[in-house]
Amino acid sequence: MRSLPPSLEAKWRAGATSLARGWRLVRQDGVVVAATEHDRDLEVGGTLFKAALSVFESPVEAELSLSPGHAALSGALSLAGVDADDIKLGLWDQARVEAYLLDWQEPNLSVPLWSGFVQTIVYHGSRFELNIQTLEHAMNQLVGRIYARNCDARLGDGRCGVDLKAKTYSSSATIRSVSSDRVLTLTSVQTVDLTALRAGMLRVTSGRAMGLARPILQAEQISGHVAIRLAQPMPLLPGVGDLVTLSFGCDKRYETCRNRFGNGLNFRGVPTLPGEAITVTGPSPAGNSGGRR
Repeated sequence: MRSLPPSLEAKWRAGATSLARGWRLVRQDGVVVAATEHDRDLEVGGTLFKAALSVFESPVEAELSLSPGHAALSGALSLAGVDADDIKLGLWDQARVEAYLLDWQEPNLSVPLWSGFVQTIVYHGSRFELNIQTLEHAMNQLVGRIYARNCDARLGDGRCGVDLKAKTYSSSATIRSVSSDRVLTLTSVQTVDLTALRAGMLRVTSGRAMGLARPILQAEQISGHVAIRLAQPMPLLPGVGDLVTLSFGCDKRYETCRNRFGNGLNFRGVPTLPGEAITVTGPSPAGNSGGRR
């Protein structure tokens, strides 16, 4: 059962009409947007909740179990501070959403109601809708590691140790043409092994689509230029002349880690792990009771 601050509980029991909803959204890059259904801006705990009368919250659907609950938040893009291009770039994916009950007469008497993460976001014209999954979802996530031949680290993270910003593993180029949301042509890329770009990442570093990143499916040299085919479509197309960076990819095998990145000591897999055939093989017909089979 949720407890309220005594002063707020007294107002609640007295039928106070000074209560309003508020929502705080925190993107993974740290950008914070907050809105309230009240008709004036409210500052709560150092966060400014902007008046957004056209923001609506659907009731939270939850069960008495560990199954995740669901909620929805919708409103006008301009009033809520959510930009359509940012949605296309995926900047609001997995953003944290916190819902509060606010007292506009005493804003510091706020009470958290629920929190969750954005699962999907859609927009129609000038309006958006966030589909939110509450925190029970986190309790269903796998935690820990399993033994496997391939590496389970993400290329470039702290466990991997490879610096993808190093010139050895990345390159820069300029977009020459955009054929579709998956295919574009670049000016001549700095000396780089194009086969190493497979499963790597293309990042747009200038222009309207700046910040967009997509995995590379294939890179090949054509008439002095480099054609890039992406594994996923670009929701927002970059323009001719925009700058991009290309970083190497990794197929998680020990040989690739050692030969391409010189990082064999940090390999986060078990390349000598026996396969299934070895683990189920019984004694050999020759009667060998030990040693190699």
